[in-house]
Amino acid sequence: MKWVSGIFIGFWCIALSGCVHQAFTIPSPVPAPHPTTLCDTTAVSYAADVQPIFAANCYSCHGAAVATSGLNLETFATLKSYLQYGFRGDGIYGSKLYHCIAHASLAQPMPPTYVLDSCSLAKIARWIHTGAPAN
Repeated sequence: MKWVSGIFIGFWCIALSGCVHQAFTIPSPVPAPHPTTLCDTTAVSYAADVQPIFAANCYSCHGAAVATSGLNLETFATLKSYLQYGFRGDGIYGSKLYHCIAHASLAQPMPPTYVLDSCSLAKIARWIHTGAPAN
């Protein structure tokens, strides 16, 4: 009788091992589109990349007309003076400006109500890392 139950169990193990559960999915008639915008940080410039980010996100409080707490980021010369290397090391990691816009700990978050998108942060980081050139 043991051999019958062994055969029975063996039969069911073989039979069930062929079962594969496949989730029902509706095929998409149109393939998903590729992202149309990529974040290119290979040739970041102040005029083409960095200045428009600051214009869109910072000038309402830190432009020449407003300059909240005396911080004017509207011109290249004043922006460059606020990079303040040495805040936490050298290069990009030492820039107080970058720590503020990245909402890093121990830095005042700017803008205070939201974080810049990752592409904008990557472009600014690249620009600072390359020495924050004027062109």
